[in-house]
Amino acid sequence: MITKMAFVAQPTKKMDEMKTFYGETLGLAGSKDMGGWAEFVTPDGKTVALDTYSAQMPDAKCYLALESDDIEADVQRLKDAGATIGKDVWSNDHDGVHLCKMAMVSDPDGNPVMLHQIAEDRRGD
Repeated sequence: MITKMAFVAQPTKKMDEMKTFYGETLGLAGSKDMGGWAEFVTPDGKTVALDTYSAQMPDAKCYLALESDDIEADVQRLKDAGATIGKDVWSNDHDGVHLCKMAMVSDPDGNPVMLHQIAEDRRGD
């Protein structure tokens, strides 16, 4: 089941300039910086991610990520409903640590929507 908005991601090929804009110009607090991925937090606690990985795609777009408590079941439910699955579930590991699972689907207008399931030991609830 979808439980909340996880983050909104901005693909970028200009990470340093984007970090300056979101951090210094807009004044958002930085929370993570993993080189090709950086996160900033809005005053109401929402996350804006800067993403150099998806920026490599020729049609890279800003995308919404929705948190799932069972990503495999949610992807199957979407498949059964006829949704377009852009990328099935994959695991995101960094430096040998499991961070999350993700999948990409498209809404009826072709906009990307990520399903995201944070690793249980990383949840802050």
